[in-house]
Amino acid sequence: MRLNINPLTSRLNNYEPIQDEERRSSDSTMEYAHTTSPWKPPRFMSCTRTALSLFIADLGLFGVILHSLSPLISLLQHNQDMFPARVKVTSGHLPKSFTPRDHQIPRILHQTTKSETIPAIWVDSQKSCLKAYANYEYKLWTDNKARGFLEAEYPWFLSTWDNYPFPIQRADAIRYFVLYHYGGLYLDMDTICHEAFPIDQIESDNITYNCLFEATLPTGVTNDIMISSTKHPVFERAIKLLPLSYSLTWWWAKLQPYAAIMSSTGPLFISLAVADYLYDQPSLPSPAVQVIPPAGLRPYISDLQTATWHGWDAHVLKWLADKPLVWFVLGTIFVVGGVYALNKFLLLANRISLRLFRALMRWIKWIAKI
Repeated sequence: MRLNINPLTSRLNNYEPIQDEERRSSDSTMEYAHTTSPWKPPRFMSCTRTALSLFIADLGLFGVILHSLSPLISLLQHNQDMFPARVKVTSGHLPKSFTPRDHQIPRILHQTTKSETIPAIWVDSQKSCLKAYANYEYKLWTDNKARGFLEAEYPWFLSTWDNYPFPIQRADAIRYFVLYHYGGLYLDMDTICHEAFPIDQIESDNITYNCLFEATLPTGVTNDIMISSTKHPVFERAIKLLPLSYSLTWWWAKLQPYAAIMSSTGPLFISLAVADYLYDQPSLPSPAVQVIPPAGLRPYISDLQTATWHGWDAHVLKWLADKPLVWFVLGTIFVVGGVYALNKFLLLANRISLRLFRALMRWIKWIAKI
């Protein structure tokens, strides 16, 4: 029997696929919805990205702080290796008859002051040193003499010298130059001299260069008294580092004078300069750098400690020196406050940059339509 399927085929051809039309309509609606309402990430994901960005910025800040403090941290860690105060001399020792070879350290006494007129507070101390070192050549470096010396011998330093914000920085800097150039003994003007320091006891034929510093707390050496042979590499390193230290401190020096002076030209600066030299030596301690404890200098000098350049910030820091709990609290406040201020600044900068970017894009689109 033969089936006739033409009527069935005709009906199927006339069939309207309602469900397919509904599916297409649904798909079209979904596609429209997708194009007009793009998916937005949850708010917490945006917050997470912001928090991550701030965390990375905070880590970068801590990295910069640690990097900038690394020389000081290293100085504290290796103080006993680099600056062991082992020098001992005998008071009343009669020096031998010197020959030119024996004068490894020139017998020159250097001091600094603003002008030829000595302040009344320093008159007696200066006289005591002139008496104790009567057989030494005496060089009093006034501001004018110091600048003339630098102009003639080290003109590359004049721009830094003239731009120092504080006179004490010039008084600090010139002592490094004259000790490098001439060698000899430097003493602060507020130093009372009881008798001449026996330089012959620290001289040696076994080394080419020799210098002596006084140890200080908590680390390093001071620049109140310094003794050196001519052209010592330590002072060469120091005078070469002076412009760099100035460039790192001039912009905040007026806000924190004491810290700026100490780190740009003062005891902290010379301690870091000496440490920088010692890091390059084959072994420590180096025979070319000698350190004497303060007690070892008492028979020879006394310090009036006039500290005429100290301001309010110096007195505050000295008051805090023996108060570790206060240091900890202030340090915590500083760190937390600094991080908070940095994060607020970054958030504000981010908002401003986004607004500027959107405004720029709108302006570009407007230009494109013209």
